Amino acid sequence: MSATRLACASKPKANCSSAPCFQSATLPIGIAVRGSFGVAIRVAIRHHVASAICQGQGDMEPKRSATPLNIALLALAGGIVVAVYFAPLLFGPLPFGGKAALVALAALTAPMHWGLMHEAIHAKLFASSGVNLMVGRLLGISIGLSFDSMRFGHLMHHRANRHSFDRPEDYPEGKSWFVAAIGYYFTLLGGGTLKASLTPLPVLLPSTGTRWAIRRLMAGEDSANVKQAALRTFTDPSRRRRMRTDFLATLSLMSLAVMAWGRGWPVFALCILARWTVLSLLDNAPHYGTARDAGNAAHNTRLPPLLSWLVLNGNYHGVHHEVAELGWQDLPAAFHHLDAHFAGRWLPTLLRQFRGPVRIADTGAAGT
Repeated sequence: MSATRLACASKPKANCSSAPCFQSATLPIGIAVRGSFGVAIRVAIRHHVASAICQGQGDMEPKRSATPLNIALLALAGGIVVAVYFAPLLFGPLPFGGKAALVALAALTAPMHWGLMHEAIHAKLFASSGVNLMVGRLLGISIGLSFDSMRFGHLMHHRANRHSFDRPEDYPEGKSWFVAAIGYYFTLLGGGTLKASLTPLPVLLPSTGTRWAIRRLMAGEDSANVKQAALRTFTDPSRRRRMRTDFLATLSLMSLAVMAWGRGWPVFALCILARWTVLSLLDNAPHYGTARDAGNAAHNTRLPPLLSWLVLNGNYHGVHHEVAELGWQDLPAAFHHLDAHFAGRWLPTLLRQFRGPVRIADTGAAGT
């Protein structure tokens, strides 16, 4: 079954004549033109199928709204945030075991927190775009990441998968593996999320300073489109206001948490470090070692259903790239209807990244 058919059929048939449904076929076209003739044919077929599906010929019944479940998960995520930030005020002095349990809870639920933010990025958390934006921003503030900057980075990841800033394991000819490994393992073990948290810094400058900073930071970027998109995003007045507000809100919230923890603030710092480390580990795992011109390619990995829910079906990352229009609950069914396959188990795929930097080929597997 085509990815386009799934995307359209997942929406109520009353809406199937709408533009967003038809546009689901065009999402991969900009990426696919870089691929082989066979890939281009595949895109043309998907485009043709979309026309038929959007006329009501879909063969999958739309699922009920996931909003009630998302609300329940948001309540859980919010409760964990309150516990992490203000545990001493809620529970009093914690014993060592309680502190360790809190750090573990912060780490284990980081994928769920990011998964909800990810749904908001794709406008799938709520039907209302305004509510999506508001809740997405709150989720970002409470984990230390600007929603607008993360949305830019993630949607660019879909548009130009494996651009220079999207393949942290790659290192060029002539560069020492050991030198590359220093930056790579820093990124892998929390530095990736740290850098993402600092992405809004250029918007604290005047617009001219923001443009200068982006051009300087993205010097040598292999995709001019990425740089131009960054310039548009980070100089847009409304986005700049939101990023500035959210960045300052994050700093304020963390300052309040440090005051609430008092001399026990290192426990709070460990909670944030644990969350950021988990997110950094998960970030590139489905793409590690894939070719520069991989297009939509990403790994689906096998995970028991209960654990799959813990990561909001993030183990179906390949399916998500094929049909980004689907919400997290629809990914397992889409996996079967697309006749997709698992590249392996989730944990070994995650741990494979510890092999370190690799030289990425334009096509085929990575070098060593």
